[in-house]
Amino acid sequence: MKPQVQVTDDLNTELTLEKVTADKDLKALAASAAFMEEVVEIEIVSATSENEPPCVILNVNGTNQPVWRGLPTSVRRKYLEVLARMKETRFSQAPTNYINPEQSNALQPRTGQVYPFQVLSDKNTKGAALLRRILAEAA
Repeated sequence: MKPQVQVTDDLNTELTLEKVTADKDLKALAASAAFMEEVVEIEIVSATSENEPPCVILNVNGTNQPVWRGLPTSVRRKYLEVLARMKETRFSQAPTNYINPEQSNALQPRTGQVYPFQVLSDKNTKGAALLRRILAEAA
């Protein structure tokens, strides 16, 4: 029988919230954590407006990572994931059509990165696959 780890709440009112198989799940969790701690080099596109911040602050579990725009910066992969997930959807409305006014009520969505960026260096090939999957997700 494999050893089991029991995770309980702070008040110990419930016996077990979740059981984790020690060998398989903890090794996978440790490998995933190590993968997210790898260093990659990125560059965030320079600001196009003077109203945009010159520095982007990325945060993971309360730890901030400032990244200056337009400069190559080495960050851990976990911060790259946060940056890749920062998407926004903006809507525009078609010009008024006086023949068919209902047509101008349709909104056309456009989704894109909040801070466009590029990866300059990533030594792990799994990193590119992860980034492609994140960028393909819906906003």
